Amino acid sequence: MFRIIFILLFSTLFMFGRNISLNEINNYPKSIAKDFYIWQYLEQPWVSKENAETAFKQILRTTSKLRKALKRRGGVRQIKSRKCKILSISSIMKTKSIRCIKSNLTPKRISLLDGVVLTKLITHFKKIDKNLTLLLMAMYYSQNIEKTLYSNPEIYLDIFLKGDLKIRQSKKINKILSKHFIQKLVQYPKKFEKFVENIIAYPKKFAPLKKALLQLKPSKKMTNKNLFTLAFNFIKNKQDKKAINFFKMAKINGWYQIYKDMATFWLYLTTKDKKYLSELLNSWDINIYTLYAREELKKDFPSNILSQDTFYKFNSTFTPNINPKNPFDWIKVKKEIRRFKKVPNQLIDFANMFKNIKHIGIHFYILERGFKFKKQSFPTPYQKYLNKLSVYDKAQIYALARQESKFIPSVISTSYALGMMQIMPFLVKDIAKRKNEKIELEEMFNPIKNLEYAIFHLKDLKKQFISPLFIAYAYNGGGGFTRRMLKSGMFSRGKYEPFLSMETISYSETRKYGKKVLANYVVYRKLLNKPVSLHSLLSDLTKPSKSDFIRK
Repeated sequence: MFRIIFILLFSTLFMFGRNISLNEINNYPKSIAKDFYIWQYLEQPWVSKENAETAFKQILRTTSKLRKALKRRGGVRQIKSRKCKILSISSIMKTKSIRCIKSNLTPKRISLLDGVVLTKLITHFKKIDKNLTLLLMAMYYSQNIEKTLYSNPEIYLDIFLKGDLKIRQSKKINKILSKHFIQKLVQYPKKFEKFVENIIAYPKKFAPLKKALLQLKPSKKMTNKNLFTLAFNFIKNKQDKKAINFFKMAKINGWYQIYKDMATFWLYLTTKDKKYLSELLNSWDINIYTLYAREELKKDFPSNILSQDTFYKFNSTFTPNINPKNPFDWIKVKKEIRRFKKVPNQLIDFANMFKNIKHIGIHFYILERGFKFKKQSFPTPYQKYLNKLSVYDKAQIYALARQESKFIPSVISTSYALGMMQIMPFLVKDIAKRKNEKIELEEMFNPIKNLEYAIFHLKDLKKQFISPLFIAYAYNGGGGFTRRMLKSGMFSRGKYEPFLSMETISYSETRKYGKKVLANYVVYRKLLNKPVSLHSLLSDLTKPSKSDFIRK
């Protein structure tokens, strides 16, 4: 308890502005937040090469932004490389480091060697490394690659994943693999997942391998991501019955509730058996699948929602000395949350220490974890600053904010998206220029200013998109991505639409993000006393006149 009180009472000096000193950087704990300040420090033109290199050594995670900023200051990145040097073929045969040998004999390099050299390498490594020998033989022999790699099919995956597009599309690799061989590849879940993703990602490439995937049977060794990807591939190839088996396995394998719900929902869509909708009523997770089931079966709205209006009124007089606008104070709070992870009751007590309007985001963030997510938070803070917005826009802002930051004002992402609405630095600068005002990036930790800029950005997005789902896609993946996706023919009328498009858009992060924001939007419309039907929102997605201004 002493540790908690100490952390709550301790307040870090937090300096706004671009004039960041090396001494200030030195005093910050290693974190993404510190990396953000190092980046800002390196962007200052008066920083010397020596000081730039000193600051760069303190980063937690190297990014292209940091590397470019260091280069602009004339600094050189010191790399402790474990990479092996590029060796000649004769040197490869002399070295004793298997790691360096394998890093030199990549599928691409092997594909460029002539038969004489390959024969020498196969003979040399035959008694040294069996797998390396198999790799060389697979790339050299004209016989069926499945026969060569029968004892270790993982090498086939390595050739595909480490080879360039030319190798992947070669007749030796891009072929209709036998039913038995492709099923053996499932033994290597992570590599197989990437293998499948790469094949599906190119609509006009890998036709033989796509046919090979249609021979697969579901396996407990497959990841959930794999099971869904393959199931949707079967659906696109009008093999719904086979897809059903993959959804059933995904339901069994699902570690997270959302995966179980997604599998159950697709079992309903593919079988039309309403027992699956009834099963979704038992889920504690609030998502598009469970909300859809409740609407379809005409059941009440979920009762496990934590909100300011339906759960309790804020009446705490105690205010901890934690600055919600300070990212380093937020880091301290997160450390305490992790410490209480295995004692949820204490976590709820800890949440109640933040039971006031100033710390509303932190309070609900901790409270949700105290209930192990069986109760889910949907706070509605800063309402007086959103009063000029329509209910539609207010619900959209809340839906985005909940997904972006859980209403924590000082969140910084690994790409330095800032604050409650996670606005990227380049967008902050662009909006400031258009508003004709000067702004420091740190001002984005002020939730009111952050909301102001997010609302400005939302107005731009609304000129292109109507649907809250498409606005969410554009907010996360960018307007350009969303426009291209719509023009590609997705979200057209057809069997399983709009669900099939929602599950198969190309950006994995945006795909998940959109579904979560859409569910948030439906909940917030209910909390704001202007409910909307999820069914109607989904129906509008295939009607351009009701969902966007991109399609004609």
